[in-house]
Amino acid sequence: MIESARRPFDVAGVQVFVGVSVGVAVAPKDGLDTVELVRKADVALYHAKAGGRSSYAFFGHEMDLTLASRKGMEQDLRNALDASGQIQVHYQPLYAADTNRMTGVEALARWSDPERGWVAPDLFIPLSEEAGLIEKLGELVLRQACLDAVDWPIETLAVNVSALQLNNPSFAMRVTSILLETHMDPRRLEIEVTESALSERRSECRNNIEALRSIGVRFALDDFGTGFSSLGRLQTLQVDRIKIDRSFVQGFGRSNGDEAIVQAIINLARATGLSTTAEGVETESQCDYLRKLGCDQLQGFLLSRPLPKGELQELLGGVSARASA
Repeated sequence: MIESARRPFDVAGVQVFVGVSVGVAVAPKDGLDTVELVRKADVALYHAKAGGRSSYAFFGHEMDLTLASRKGMEQDLRNALDASGQIQVHYQPLYAADTNRMTGVEALARWSDPERGWVAPDLFIPLSEEAGLIEKLGELVLRQACLDAVDWPIETLAVNVSALQLNNPSFAMRVTSILLETHMDPRRLEIEVTESALSERRSECRNNIEALRSIGVRFALDDFGTGFSSLGRLQTLQVDRIKIDRSFVQGFGRSNGDEAIVQAIINLARATGLSTTAEGVETESQCDYLRKLGCDQLQGFLLSRPLPKGELQELLGGVSARASA
């Protein structure tokens, strides 16, 4: 069924592609009751979609356990968003490549659950999108980050935004309201979005970007090179900065041409008046090579891990003290 559906067909002279995901439950192994078999097939379908589109999965007992665990985590996340102190904002510094000066921070959501402990962002961020909680989470992070950073001696506060947020017609109004509420200068805020979010080209997305850019908010293209946009299409995207994906930086020194790809990205960014930030810098050799290539900003564990507010303020205090001395 899946292979048949994958074959393209013509509609009014245009090739159309359709994908199918399938969940399977088998009697009598998985039960004899019709309702129960359909439920288990639906559970298997959820797992098939989670593992990648156009695939199939047969029901297994562990799937019920996984689904129950997911529902429990979703409820805990809902409670965390309403509680005080569970959802925190940590900040990873951004450094100028040429001077090693801290020029900004990226705000990152962190979840400290009373029973689970620290929950990995790779788990709860996708869950928040699937459960319809990403907008509430995003606004919480943006408001807290603006409150924290409003008086910090940095140029840029970067905050990640999902496609779901960007496609909400009221997104620009909500961001503007938070900026006014926290007295944050819009020109210091940089919103990070992925290629896929910008590639959707929906009118709501475009209108939100134009409205926020009109008050001075800047945009950065996150994880550049891992999506569908070509280097040539970069000129058509409304962004001010490119963030070079960590996978290219970590590939330095191997025989897969990552150095040439990064050089091409930096050259094109310069030609189009954009700044560049390299993510995932973990070694001195990576740092030195990115400087030679002309990258503007560096970010990664070599320079600093994400820090809670108090530690970041101590780091900023040390930077200010060294500068005044």
